[in-house]
Amino acid sequence: MKKNKTSFVFPDFFKRENSNLLCRRWLLAIVMCLGFSFGAFAQQQKVSIHVKDVDVSVVFRQIKEQTKLNFVYDPDQLASMSSITMDVKNVSVDSVLSKLFTGTSFEYRFEMGAILIKRKEKQEQNVEMVTLTGSVKDKDGSSLPGVTVVLKGLSLGTVTDVDGNYKISLPVQEGITLVFSFVGMVTQEIKVTDQRVINVVLEEDVEKLKEVVVTGIFNRAKESYTGAVTTITEKELKKFGNRSIITNIRNIDPSFNILTDNFNGSDPNSTPQIQMRGTSSLPQNVDNLKNNVRTNLNQPLFIMDGFEISLERVLDMNPDRVETITLLKDASATALYGSRGANGVVVITTKKPVMGKLRVTYRGGLNMEIPDLTDYDVLNAREKLQLEYDAGVYTLEKSSYYDANEQMSLDEIYNKKLADVERGVDTYWLSKPLRIGCGQRHDITVDGGDQAFRYAVNVAVNDVKGVMKGSDRLSFDGSLTLSYFGKSISFSNDLTIGLSKSNNSPYGTFDQYVQLNPYYTPYDKEGNLKYYLENNAAPHLHTVMNPLYNAILNSTDKAEYTNIRNNTSLSWRIIDGLRIDLRVGLSKNINTCDKFLPAKHTLFNVTELDRKGSYSYLSGKSLNYDVNLTLNYNKIFAARHMVNIGGNFDLSQQKSFDYTFLVEGFPNEDIDFLATAFSYAKDSKPSGNESLTRRIGITGNMNYMYDQRYALDFSFRMDGSSQFGSDKRFAPFWSVGLAWNVHKEKFFHVNWISMLKLRYSYGVTGSQQFSSYQAMRTYKYYIDDSYANWIGTAMVAIGNDKLEWQETKKSNVGFDLEVFNGILTIKGDYYINTTDNLLSENQLPLSSGFSSYTENIGEVENRGFELMATGRIFNKGSILWTVSGSILRNTNKIVRISEALKKANEELELAAGTNPNFIYREGEAMDAIYVVKSLGIDPSNGRELFLDRFGQKTYTWDARDKINAGIPEKYRGTVSTMFRYKNLMANLSCGYAFGGKLYNNTLIDKVENADVRNYNVDRRVYEGRWISAGQVTQYKDVNNTEMTQMSSRFVQKNNYFECYNINVSYEVASEWLENNLSISRLSITGDFGEPFRFSTVKQERGIYYPYSRKLSFMLSVIF
Repeated sequence: MKKNKTSFVFPDFFKRENSNLLCRRWLLAIVMCLGFSFGAFAQQQKVSIHVKDVDVSVVFRQIKEQTKLNFVYDPDQLASMSSITMDVKNVSVDSVLSKLFTGTSFEYRFEMGAILIKRKEKQEQNVEMVTLTGSVKDKDGSSLPGVTVVLKGLSLGTVTDVDGNYKISLPVQEGITLVFSFVGMVTQEIKVTDQRVINVVLEEDVEKLKEVVVTGIFNRAKESYTGAVTTITEKELKKFGNRSIITNIRNIDPSFNILTDNFNGSDPNSTPQIQMRGTSSLPQNVDNLKNNVRTNLNQPLFIMDGFEISLERVLDMNPDRVETITLLKDASATALYGSRGANGVVVITTKKPVMGKLRVTYRGGLNMEIPDLTDYDVLNAREKLQLEYDAGVYTLEKSSYYDANEQMSLDEIYNKKLADVERGVDTYWLSKPLRIGCGQRHDITVDGGDQAFRYAVNVAVNDVKGVMKGSDRLSFDGSLTLSYFGKSISFSNDLTIGLSKSNNSPYGTFDQYVQLNPYYTPYDKEGNLKYYLENNAAPHLHTVMNPLYNAILNSTDKAEYTNIRNNTSLSWRIIDGLRIDLRVGLSKNINTCDKFLPAKHTLFNVTELDRKGSYSYLSGKSLNYDVNLTLNYNKIFAARHMVNIGGNFDLSQQKSFDYTFLVEGFPNEDIDFLATAFSYAKDSKPSGNESLTRRIGITGNMNYMYDQRYALDFSFRMDGSSQFGSDKRFAPFWSVGLAWNVHKEKFFHVNWISMLKLRYSYGVTGSQQFSSYQAMRTYKYYIDDSYANWIGTAMVAIGNDKLEWQETKKSNVGFDLEVFNGILTIKGDYYINTTDNLLSENQLPLSSGFSSYTENIGEVENRGFELMATGRIFNKGSILWTVSGSILRNTNKIVRISEALKKANEELELAAGTNPNFIYREGEAMDAIYVVKSLGIDPSNGRELFLDRFGQKTYTWDARDKINAGIPEKYRGTVSTMFRYKNLMANLSCGYAFGGKLYNNTLIDKVENADVRNYNVDRRVYEGRWISAGQVTQYKDVNNTEMTQMSSRFVQKNNYFECYNINVSYEVASEWLENNLSISRLSITGDFGEPFRFSTVKQERGIYYPYSRKLSFMLSVIF
């Protein structure tokens, strides 16, 4: 008979019965041995203590600082101990504790990285005990080792083991409460009744989310991170309303700059231009420069849950899905994205399903858009008619060409207008195309699940009604998230569908109404809309169409956008500290645009019959995929060495195409079908674009921290892209960062400084926001002619096999400061970003057959500083009042540009005009204002006096005399405050800028060069006009019809202060709601966006689409 073999240490424990069971038992034995060895190691760590007459907690703190060992004890019980005096050097922790508690009623015990202090049990007492067990995990189902579990009010306690399990023996008594606490988690208290197994799930502390930096590839502890970042939590976002994620980011961190769009104002269908830390790219196309167009090459990269998304997707995204937003600014933060990180990175993390019973969350409310016309001040009917009369509009000059009949005609026109004014005609045209837009927003989320499986379904609808009648944007956002959490493997799939439908106003552009004279009436005597507002043959006067007439026609101007995205994530925790993640993303976009104008539209007033009416149609699709594989290892060695090592491999493809048709000839406005057109538009044919870009990259990152004091961060990425020359497909990008936690040093004894961290980083990143085929030779077919049924081809764009990647060298030094235990926090950064190998057009000899080609020529430098501070003014009881502020400056300088741009600059510098052109000069800022220096209006004759390039005074305007008159902004920042009383909270957020200059277009277009004969004008036409000799005025004589050119007389100081947002919320706390309606949370929020603005520049804002004030009311309910 065969005998079973057993272990000589633990009989029957390691019997060879089942291989899986045997492996588990061996693993348990290893863990136990590791636990024993850790306890022994902890006891033998050496410390030095030098204290005199201090509390025992001071000794505990010094031991923790030197060994990182935590203490678990009841402060009230230890208060009975007398003061401690000790002077020991390089002795074991066990020796120090033995000396501390010898002769006292306390004892200590080492257990799982902590030291438990409790009273000695009296042996003679026979107390009945009960043993409780359980596990502690986070919301993702991951075990949490090292969680402190103590008995509230008593000295008993323990900590969870490596698997997150705990075991604690308690005396049998009523009213026992266990307290579970862990760094970065919300402390949880659980009352013990008759249960013996208590499993706990700890939630992340929202206030501690900032302790982890989310880069979108690797997550790093903030303490060891060396980069310049800003982390925005869900709670902070809600302080600034729920209208737009983009504007909320701007309200919190001014380095995220939304460029002022003085033309499109509050148009809900307009896409803003965004920059972080200045402009780093020059125009690639000389035609853009000549046409005064600036392409958006400086937009930051947007990443959501590890995948790149478009700005349009962010604009339509439901803000309630966002958990955190991280702004990555310097090289240490952005080098992980290599060729895509030059303009900064915005990392968005969405909410994950929450474990627990089925939960339903509803958020809904009303959004209002109120027109803001405070910057418009036009003349009324009587004033405008009098101005025309004073300017001689209705008086012919006495000359040999004087015609009495023509003068009679002018008198008749004037008298008719005067009669209308006298009977009360005074049309305020600015209000005709406007309304108070009332939209609504609804968001429903259903989530739940257990530790292994969780789900979330979200549906959101946002209907924005713009202030222009008929202008709106309807967005739908739906998502389904399924997550599985195993012991070592987790899986998640997120399917999102986004739809948007937008309509532009049929009333046209707002400037059409601003120009209309107030003595016009839109309706005839029968109450019908007029087609003509003025139609006569009088000299100097135009035929004026009625823009309101177009609104009653069957016209269309709409766009539709569909985005379908599926993101799949698989994570495998191989061993403790080693994890591998696979992410696969697939997205498809479909967009269409339709614009139909019937024949009766005023645009076709003088067009031939077969060309009246037009239809423009655009259709486009794109298909993108991303694959991302990440390996991450983190470990703490010898309690002092924290190491994070990560590797990442990713590849992606973006494929898109679109085509456009423009046809004309629609005599019947009810027939708006594309195929019924007479023909293609004159001199046009179908057109389109297609693009294919492939990218591959490998990233390595190493983060090391010694003793929580010194941190080193190094990243390296090799990127490959199809956008560059065949000889330069791949390029390396890298960064290195250093950080020093000064407050952790033993010599640092500044008690009022809670935290002081110094940071430095340097690295190289790149940019890819360029044409897909810029480096390739491009050909086209000649289809107008053929030979023997063969058609020819010709090269239309010359390639460049050596076209390199545009690189940005980033250097950043900064600090993080916290004083008085968080009462005041300050963060500062100074940076220098130099972009080299700028992609731009370079000239070619005419003999080559091409005018230019794309080459690496150019260099731009941005440097500046950012300073942000937050302080708690009052924090006592139920009242909390905080104030935050920031200031920053970015200076931009062009170091070098291409010969093609230089030639285009020369042409623009010699060009005349009323408004400045974009001119790029080496050594100057990219946004500099170039005008001729003006000395003002000469009081003796009312003419403008200039200073030429030779320093001489002259009355002659010469384009060669243009100077740099300043830049729009020197300093800008934000100021915000939050006040909370119990469940009532109010927030105020404002922005400001000063020190810059702005060219006031309104002064030259609506005052100085005002066409008083045909259009309404700014009221300042009446003010400051030169009339007689000796007057010191700002503007020339109203009778002077000579066109005024761009002049420094219209450059003004650009200082402004504007309120971004006022938000008030109240959370209803009611047991009745929970008991009777199952409502666990109910909150009401009111929000007022952009309520006021003060500026030193008085100009019309929102030329094509006016600005608006935004009012909203929201209700949030959780069942």
